[in-house]
Amino acid sequence: MKFQADKKHVSVTGRTIYREGIRYLGYSATSISFKFAGTKATAEIVSDASKHTEKEWAWIAIYYGQDRDPAKRLRLEQDRQTIVLFETQQTTEKQITIVKYSEAEYAACGIVSIEITDEVNPGEEILLSPPVHKKRQIEFFGDSITCGYGVEGDVSDEIFDTADENPTKSYSLLTAELLDAEPNLVSWNGKGVITAYIGEEEDAQIDDSWLMPMLYEYTDAGLERDYFANEQSDWETWNFEEYKPQLVVIYLGTNDASYTRDIPDRQKQFEDAYVKLLHQVHEHNPNAAIITTIGAMDQRLNTTIDAATACFAKVTPDCTIRYVQLPLQDEVDGLGTYWHPTEKTNRKCARLIADAAKEMLQW
Repeated sequence: MKFQADKKHVSVTGRTIYREGIRYLGYSATSISFKFAGTKATAEIVSDASKHTEKEWAWIAIYYGQDRDPAKRLRLEQDRQTIVLFETQQTTEKQITIVKYSEAEYAACGIVSIEITDEVNPGEEILLSPPVHKKRQIEFFGDSITCGYGVEGDVSDEIFDTADENPTKSYSLLTAELLDAEPNLVSWNGKGVITAYIGEEEDAQIDDSWLMPMLYEYTDAGLERDYFANEQSDWETWNFEEYKPQLVVIYLGTNDASYTRDIPDRQKQFEDAYVKLLHQVHEHNPNAAIITTIGAMDQRLNTTIDAATACFAKVTPDCTIRYVQLPLQDEVDGLGTYWHPTEKTNRKCARLIADAAKEMLQW
């Protein structure tokens, strides 16, 4: 039996594009899950590996049931390939989840079809009802830290490799795990509220060509631009009715700090834009609480984000919102690629955010 990854057959997590029968997993931790009875399951998957270097290839992980660790972790090395998801010698009921590990900036991942078979009882394989979604839902809106960028790498790495990216070791999915919630990540490395990361050169100029407030409005702007090569006017806008989180966690500002640099005028520019961002998020998610946070990699905008949060709270009393200060990472806990937080640091951050969420939402 062969079927497509539409919502009749699979459960979908995160912002994904379904186009011409193909389910594209773009953002970190986007996934599809299905249940079947049989002996084997395979998936036909497309990518654009030929347009990327090996260190930019897409990575996925295959999970069985509620297992915390993946059964398989695979790199998409071809533009089209068939992957064995599960195989056994006896007819078995199995829940399978395909999770995108690499982030939206790099090579694509599209699920063309899934095929299930029963070699013990040919033709008697059964596709069961899709897994149900969790009652608690959290949206994580952030940059590379939210993606799990370089979390399995080392500070000595000279080039980033998607093989070292793992969202399950980021504070985002670790927080969701602590709260037994379904995560939805809108995250992109190196990007911020008013600028992308511009380095520490004294004369570096602001880079506002690709920013998080813009990305928030679309299902997957990166896929539209880089894979489909569509004009922005044709990009699919995100349907905010499709996912209604009880909580939105915003971890942005680390990249903006490369521009603001403790300069008062620039900090004020960032603060005003951050307040505007909070209004944007609240407008789309009027019933969601919001946690703003920062601090593991850079603390230059901590007080600015705290102030922006307080400013927004004052004029928006209908929104439950809190700023959570994160501790600066300690080298004792290790340093990932380009000084990104390790799993140990991310776990510390997740506990603080989860504790705040429990108090705010009575979870």
